[in-house]
Amino acid sequence: MISLENLLLYVPLAAILVILPGPDFALIAKISLLDGRRQGQAAACGVALGIVIHTSAAMLGISAIIAQSVFLFSILKYVGAAYLLWLGIHALRQGRAVSRAVVRTAPLPGREPESMTDTTARPAPRVLWRAFKQGFLTNLLNPKAVLIFLTFLPQFMNPHMPLVPQFLELGGIMSLLCLLWYVSLAYILGQVRRAFENPRFQQWLHRCTGVVFIAFGLKLAAAHAD
Repeated sequence: MISLENLLLYVPLAAILVILPGPDFALIAKISLLDGRRQGQAAACGVALGIVIHTSAAMLGISAIIAQSVFLFSILKYVGAAYLLWLGIHALRQGRAVSRAVVRTAPLPGREPESMTDTTARPAPRVLWRAFKQGFLTNLLNPKAVLIFLTFLPQFMNPHMPLVPQFLELGGIMSLLCLLWYVSLAYILGQVRRAFENPRFQQWLHRCTGVVFIAFGLKLAAAHAD
């Protein structure tokens, strides 16, 4: 078990790591604003599951093997970068699709433009699954998470006690903090979304998030392992 003193240090620092903007934040913000609260919260659950996998990998020594192998770390890095680039290109393509839809559905003079989305409809399970999968893969394929779990968690562990329960406790806290933060963020942005249903805003947001994901992907591809 982790000592109370270490827990009091770990929890706020872990919360800061979770809250700091990154690919997970950008993905959930995009999904929540464009698709709705439920899809954003499904993506948040996917991110939390990714943290559970990273914890298990660190506990079993898999993360150490990946971090020490230039080849394996590079594979993870480039696969993660490619996935972020794909998300960015997909968002840009969605922005163009919204732009064409705006032209096709341009309102007649004196009429208000119709919303491009239905805020009252309950999303289909396959839509929630797609958002969950995107959140899971965005977190799982982030090689920086491998390094965080190898370097950050051990600082709060007692080397003279069994390591597996300590990994489970610290990883569980990290996953819970992540779930609470991103589920709350998805809820807030899902409520704000009602004020931003204008198709032109959605077109702008698709383009901005597309550029952000591409920038994250290029930065990740160019990064060097320490």
